[in-house]
Amino acid sequence: MRTTNTPALARGPLLALILLLCSSSPLWAQDSLFYANGNTVAGRVEEVGLDIVRYRTTSGTSSVLIVAEKRDLLRVKLEGGQEFVFAEASNDVPATEAFMARKQQIVLDVLAPALNHITVGYERALGRRLSLEAKVGYIGLWSRDNDGQLEQQGWMMKVGPKFIMPSGTRRYSIARDKHPLAGWYLLPELMYSHWTDTRTYYLYNEATTRYRTNYSSAALNLVIGRQILLGERFTFDIHGGLGYGMQWRNGEPNGGNYGYGREEYSYSHLFFGGQSPLTCSGGLTFGYVFR
Repeated sequence: MRTTNTPALARGPLLALILLLCSSSPLWAQDSLFYANGNTVAGRVEEVGLDIVRYRTTSGTSSVLIVAEKRDLLRVKLEGGQEFVFAEASNDVPATEAFMARKQQIVLDVLAPALNHITVGYERALGRRLSLEAKVGYIGLWSRDNDGQLEQQGWMMKVGPKFIMPSGTRRYSIARDKHPLAGWYLLPELMYSHWTDTRTYYLYNEATTRYRTNYSSAALNLVIGRQILLGERFTFDIHGGLGYGMQWRNGEPNGGNYGYGREEYSYSHLFFGGQSPLTCSGGLTFGYVFR
């Protein structure tokens, strides 16, 4: 009876092929990395560290090691289904060139209408940590006497350079914190308002007398505030400040002892008057950012 060794010879190459497939299977594994800018990369994750993620991907026939910062990633999904989600970055917006180039905004003081005036502003970033802000307002919306006449009418303005303070250290910095219009800031702000106050007095003989008083008020306040981006186009700002100022009544300095003839609320700021030249200001604004 004739015997042959063909099956034994065939088993050799088959075993070698199986070993080759097993040894190369890690290169075929497909983990997914999702970047904040919208890109998705397939590769083999080797390390998820405190601040970085190391992974390998292929370029032609070569294997390339990539080191990615966690702040640039939304999440990592391993082939086996396990996910690493970087929560602080997941609510961020992509730090695209178009997003960072939006260095102008128009703002609206949302509290002003309730205080008998309307105020709008414009801000332009001059650098990473410097911008210029100007606001103007119209005084006299709702306050009327019994005859329907406006009691106050005038205008106001505010202007100053805004110095953005460095952001604190974060484990994962986000794109909104890097934007030139975002962050805590200091603002030396020059304020001026001028308005006419008309008072109507009703006499016993039913005659009426109107008295007009012209007020001007100026102040220099140091304002501290915080402006944040809501998405890619809108901002929210809350701020307050203290400083010194003066007020004039019909062209004369107005101290207004005991409150007589003094107008504490000067629309652009509060003037304490009397024995103190102190002033304060504050506001809450929403803005629209554009290029």
